Amino acid sequence: TAHRRNMDKVQVALDKFSRNLEKYPQLQELENKFGVPKLYIVGGGAGVLLLVLFFGFGAGMLCNLVGFIYPAYMSFKAIESEGSDDDTQWLTYWVVYACFNMLEVFVDTILFWVPFYFAFKFGFLVWCFLPNTQGAAFLYHHFLAPFLRKHESRIDSTLEHARENSGGFVSELSQAATDLGSKAVAKGVEYKMNQQQ
Repeated sequence: TAHRRNMDKVQVALDKFSRNLEKYPQLQELENKFGVPKLYIVGGGAGVLLLVLFFGFGAGMLCNLVGFIYPAYMSFKAIESEGSDDDTQWLTYWVVYACFNMLEVFVDTILFWVPFYFAFKFGFLVWCFLPNTQGAAFLYHHFLAPFLRKHESRIDSTLEHARENSGGFVSELSQAATDLGSKAVAKGVEYKMNQQQ
């Protein structure tokens, strides 16, 4: 029957997914420790993640962590690698991420009331940073770059004006940060020297 064929397709997909989970030794450790199959561990984790995204109070924090931690680590790897293609990919992501965060600040009170907003945000951020979807590159090339090119001279003049008018303040702030950093480094070196004796 049709129902049986559909169930067979589901079982084939689950078996394939289970075989893919064999690549992760951490899941094998969890399976051995708790006696629960890897597929159930991943399914339970995904279920908890969905519950947090849809109903949890930590959904905003989870989205920010996902939008920051993995991309930050991949940016580190890109900087350390020889080629520049991955550098461009992650720089593009950070430009899109910054623009998204700036937009979100202004419409946050409205978005808070959108049902399942954090689930959509989570999906959006993952779509942006996944190398196979290249969502950030799409947004950058189709929306951000044309907008920034159109307004580049006005943005540059505004930044230059701000730089000229805030020079004294920035200089004082920079000096204070340098002094604080120097003192912290000196204390750290002193502590390390004392520790080694």
